[in-house]
Order: sequence, then C-alpha cells, then structure tokens
Amino acid sequence: MATALEIYARLQTSPELSWRLLLCATLLLGWMMLFTSGEATESCMWHLLYGYSALLILTAQMSNTVRSFFIGEGVGLIDTIKYYATGAALPAEASSHSATVDERSQVGFFTLMTSAFITWIFAKSINNAAVYGGRWGVLGGVGYAGWYLSFPAAAIVGYYLRTRHGFRSLPEAIERNYGPLAQLGFAIALFFRLWNEVWSNTAVVADFFSTYKSREWWTAAIFSAAVPAVYVVMGGMRASLVSDVGQAGLGILFLIVILVLVSKEMGDVSVWEWKPPPTEAHPDGWYSGGGWVVLASCIQGTISYPFHDPVLTDRSFLSRPRTMLAALCCGGAIAGTFIILFSAIGIYGDFRENAVNNGSPAVVANALGGAMECFILLVMMTSSLSTLDSTFTSCAKLVSLEVFGWFKLPGDVRAPGHRGPLTPRDASVTTLHILIGRVAIVVLAIVGSLYLDAEGDAVRATEVSGTMVMGLGPPVWLSLIWRYNSSPGANDGFRKAPLAFMLSFLPGLVFGILYSAGTWPASSGGPVEGIRSALESTAMGEGSFRIFLGWNVVGHCSCFGGCFLGFLFHQLVPLTNACDAESTTEDAITGERVVRPGYEKAADQLVNATRLDDVTSTMSSI
Repeated sequence: MATALEIYARLQTSPELSWRLLLCATLLLGWMMLFTSGEATESCMWHLLYGYSALLILTAQMSNTVRSFFIGEGVGLIDTIKYYATGAALPAEASSHSATVDERSQVGFFTLMTSAFITWIFAKSINNAAVYGGRWGVLGGVGYAGWYLSFPAAAIVGYYLRTRHGFRSLPEAIERNYGPLAQLGFAIALFFRLWNEVWSNTAVVADFFSTYKSREWWTAAIFSAAVPAVYVVMGGMRASLVSDVGQAGLGILFLIVILVLVSKEMGDVSVWEWKPPPTEAHPDGWYSGGGWVVLASCIQGTISYPFHDPVLTDRSFLSRPRTMLAALCCGGAIAGTFIILFSAIGIYGDFRENAVNNGSPAVVANALGGAMECFILLVMMTSSLSTLDSTFTSCAKLVSLEVFGWFKLPGDVRAPGHRGPLTPRDASVTTLHILIGRVAIVVLAIVGSLYLDAEGDAVRATEVSGTMVMGLGPPVWLSLIWRYNSSPGANDGFRKAPLAFMLSFLPGLVFGILYSAGTWPASSGGPVEGIRSALESTAMGEGSFRIFLGWNVVGHCSCFGGCFLGFLFHQLVPLTNACDAESTTEDAITGERVVRPGYEKAADQLVNATRLDDVTSTMSSI
C-alpha cells in the first residue's frame, strides 16, 4: 500500500485535479444557495435532484481520446483507484500488444449489459408503464414491455452486420447498400428520435416539482437536461457507460423499495390481482383491448422501432460481437421485467381512487408524499439522467462522425474524393470531431428543451415516434441478406438500391404524420376529422389501441412492399453499381478483423491507411 505522500504525488500529476477541485467548490456553493430558498418539502425535492446530479458530474470521467469519447474504451474506475493507491500500471501504460492488459480497457459484458438496461429505462417509459398499468393492469405493463423486444432485434442486426458483412456502424451499412440520400434520411430519423427523448424525459421529471409550464416546472426541466449534457460533454461515451453501471444498481434498488411500500399500503390485497370496480364504460374494470396493446407493441418492437434509436444501435457495435449479443439480450430481459414491475404504481393509483386510469406516477407520488414520493422521484431521476446522457452521446457520434464524415476536415487521411460516415476507429477521426460532438450535445439540449413549450405528453412520444419510423425496418432487415461483390469491382453482387430505402422510409413517414394528425389530443386542437375517419377504417381489434394496431399493420405492409419494389427495380434496371463488401469481417468471439476472401489486397491497403496508434497518454485519461 502506498503512503499518503506517494498518493498525493500521483494526484498532483493528474491534469484533472485542479478543475475537479474548482468544480467541487462551485457545486458546493450552489448547494449552499439552494439551502436558503424554497419551502421545506420543495427544498427537500430540490436537494435530492441537486445532490444526485452533483455526484454524477463529480465522478464523471474525462475523455480526451477518440476511442474513449466515442467508444467508451479507457481506464476503468477500479484500475484508476489501484493506480493511485498502489501505483499499479494502468492498461494504457503497458504495451498495446498485450492482450491481457488491452482487454481491461474494452467494454465488457457487465458494463454493456447494465448500460443498455438502464439507458432504455427512460423516465418517459417508466411513466408510460405506470399509465398503462392504470388502464390495463399488469397486462398494460406487459404491453409496454413489448417495445423492449427492440433489444434482441438490435442485437441480432448488429451481430450479423459485424460478423457477416464487417460493418462498424448501422449508418455505414445504410450508406453502402442504399446510397448517401438514404443515409441522410436515416440520420434525420435518428435526430428526430434523439430530440424526442430530450423533451419527453425532462418533462416527466419536471412534473414532480410543479404544474406544467410553471417557473419551478421549467427550472426542473432545464436542470435535468443540463446535468447529463455537462458530464457527457466532459467524458462522452466513457462517462455515460461508467455512470450507467451505478445508475442501474440504484434503479433496481429504488424499484424494490417502491414495490415493498406499495405492498405495505395495499395490505392483504395483491397488487397483481386487484381489479377496479366495473363500470358501464369498463365492464371488466380495466380498459378493454389489453391483448391488442401487447400485439401492437411487439410488432413495432421487432420490426422497426429499435433502428431509429442510436442509443441502442450504437451499443450493438460495442464490445465483441458475441459478448454484445449476450449483453443486449440480458439487458433487454431485465429492462422489460423492470417495466412490467413498475406498472404496479399505476395499479396502486387506481387502488387508491378505486377507479381505472389513475396511474400517473407524479400524481400518485404527490398523493402519497414522504418516502414514497422521494423513491419514485429517485427512480425517475435515475432513468431520465441515464437516458439523456446516452442520448447526448449518440448525438455527438451522429453529428461529428456520420454527418461531418461527409466533409473533409483537418487530419482527414482518406483518399481524395472518398467521403461518407466515419467510425470511431477510422484514422481520419481526430480531436476536432470530439469538439464538434460536444457542440452538438449543447445544441440538442437547448433545442430539445425549447420544444417543451409545445408538447408535454410523454405517452404520445412513444406511439407517434414509433409510427413515423416504421419504414426503417424493411431496409435494415434486408441488409442482413445483402449479397456483395465477390471481389472489388466484380459486379456480381446486389446493386445499390436507393429506391428500396426511400419507398419504405417516405411512406412510413407519411403514415406517421397522418397518425399524429388523426390522433391529436383535444387539448391541442383535436384530430383532423377526415384523417381520423381514414384511421378508423383500418382499426383492428378493440379498445383504444385498435387504430394504432390497424394503422401499424397497414403501414408496415406498405413499407415492406415499397422496399421490395424499389430493390427489384434497381436489380432489373442497371442504373447503379453493384456493392463492394467490407474487406474484413469481425470474429464473433475475439472481435478481431478477419480478411474476406477475394479482398486480401484491399484489406492490406486499409490496414496501412487506417492503422491507429493504440498507445495513448495515460495521464490524460485519468
């Protein structure tokens, strides 16, 4: 064990020590100012939000390298503690050719599994699960969990794109198969999703502090958007992954406490067996059509919903392929279970009122007060902050690599005329891209928060956004069976098919816009009657989800049909060239790049052009 002087000497060598001390002093000053304002109860809630946020900022890791900021690779917390306490060598200090040491800096199963789990336990999802529980009981929770089939769907797509086709990101595959316009349309869909996540998750947290659009409500909303933006600007993907591990544990702990408190409040009545009294409108007590909710969410969750969320798809390209597949499937199972269990809040809300549809977590927490209110708020804060930090991380990657990859920036070593989306391991990615990513985070935080003035319904955020992007599914699934040239320029593979993407994506967008217009809430002017009638004509099943289900079935069939016709057109009419493959694929177990037969020469050129220096400055990452 090192002496205090040795530990102090190592701390002094850290470039982060001075600004972390300054940051700590600033946060303490802010906390002292908070003590002088607010009523007792409100002040308590604010202290909870402020203290939790301050802890995340102070413990966030700083990323100054491309791999750390965009991929999350870097020195782990345990290794850092060992270094300061004992002087043990950090992974980056040893030879970059040492497999044993190198593994310690990669994203492992546990880190990826917990990160995937907690980042998809959105504050809006927890809110919606409780609302669904208040309408359909436990079946409502199962229905909302249907969207969590996105985990295995994204994991399967990522696995095959990496091991069979060698792609390093989903946008890279879209651009290769469908062209730059398709990749632009895909990027727009991702932007929409990320923007949607900012306002919908901050709104849920703000509801705990005051009424909609009051001064306190706006303060809480802006604060809950600013905090994750701050520590992700600092550390990128590395800060997001490390914070997710702790937040996942806290989220599970808080849920267990809430379930215990709910069980205590309900006495001998089981939360999973209780039913509200029947009424003329609801003879069974619950809303009708719960089974149709499950079917509708499963359709979106497996076919299209996962591919418009870069928070999830980015993680399907982390770690080794087989590790990633296991981590995302396990994380999805835990996340879905979490959502089902949280529907108990909605059921308990109905139990208190002895009537259906009283499941809003904010309303239930406010009615209960005390410990229950604090724990429900803690779950919401944990889920909101973990979701938003991953949202901002994905935004940084989307803007700086996948959009600005089309521009020649200083340090770009690609051949003249070669443009397109970059991946974090490309030699052309520099610290300038990190700066662009940080600016993009700040812009998204501002733009996403401003929309709160127009919309605050978190339930519609899931249903509408999922419907608008139903056209992404067909071209993504088609990419898994794509046939590429047997060697560069052989012209024996499938031709690039821009229409296959556009004839799926654009109709899906139209279906989504029409659904939004036809189901617009009365508080915002009500639905457009003509469109509402068209939606009614496609209704399937019963209950409030009959339109949503019918419209999605018709829409998904139309998108698959459009994708097939566009693909067939390009294969029969030679307007585009056949697609070359990636020169290497990824080994499922080790993650090492394997040369594709017929592409040996291209692989050698790629290695010489894109070799990265794995030996980086150790102290800059601490």
